[in-house]
Amino acid sequence: MKIKILLADDHTILRAGLKMMLNAQPDMEVVGEAQDGRQAIAETHRLHPDIVLMDITMPDMNGIEATRQIKKLVPDAKVLVLTMHENDEYVFQALRAGASGYMLKEAADTELISALHIISSGQFYLSPIAQSVMVGDYLQRVRAGEERDSYSSLTEREREILKLVAEGYT
Repeated sequence: MKIKILLADDHTILRAGLKMMLNAQPDMEVVGEAQDGRQAIAETHRLHPDIVLMDITMPDMNGIEATRQIKKLVPDAKVLVLTMHENDEYVFQALRAGASGYMLKEAADTELISALHIISSGQFYLSPIAQSVMVGDYLQRVRAGEERDSYSSLTEREREILKLVAEGYT
């Protein structure tokens, strides 16, 4: 079964390139396009794609607000934010809005394909830069005493179970 994708970006040429690349994948199909946040919401509601590939900076309504509304309207839809912004605040805002992933437009096409597969399987995807932002923020909060290092409070058996879960065991 093909992964149905909606492209939401205000740059027509970028949407055309993404559409060509994604439709060339045997298990992916671009089912619709949107040039702003409001249109992305309407098209998601109409088409029920598996994944919305969402830009942040768009006219009328930005991608973060559109993501928030899409998740309320079509909770099953997954959103992968594809943006040029490395800004750490955008990473947090996108995730709080309900995005399943965050990556930069400068990423390789293979990274995008991989991210779509990961998100399609129900997991989260963060580009290396977004991961670095998240870890840096967490460590800063631990050092400031705002966040407790919960790992150190686990028993030896709980740590063993956590390690196995992280390795993919149930």
